[in-house]
Amino acid sequence: MSIITIHRKQRFKLGIPYLVLINGQPIGIMQNKEISIQIPPGFYNIGVRIIGKLWKWTFSIGGENNIMLNEDQHLNLFVTDKEQWWNILFDIDLILWFISIFYTLPHPCNIIYEILSNGFFAIWIIRLWIIRKKYFILKETKQVSTKIKKD
Repeated sequence: MSIITIHRKQRFKLGIPYLVLINGQPIGIMQNKEISIQIPPGFYNIGVRIIGKLWKWTFSIGGENNIMLNEDQHLNLFVTDKEQWWNILFDIDLILWFISIFYTLPHPCNIIYEILSNGFFAIWIIRLWIIRKKYFILKETKQVSTKIKKD
């Protein structure tokens, strides 16, 4: 049997649960930083998704990776997202929005800020919709088990 360990990079202490899929079939929910799955050798499509619901509309973002497992192989999959630069810009915008609650910018600056902030948010939503099936990147590292076989 081979082992797949899925690691995730968490940005916040409160992690959003991920749905783990093997060959398109859900096998469980990942709530911790890592999970291990014991699986027979073979060719698999491993996927990770976040599923949400907004009124009656169900949406998901995720990522997949095709892997080949040999006998007694330990595969590490690292789940990261493609949003690192967008997250930095979004955090800056969130801080500026919070400051704008207590401090009002002068007339031309507040209009420019609102246009840039709302435009940035619209572009981010459109980009997220376009890459929703390839949002996560699953990077793999393989290790061969060093079992000692007794004759």
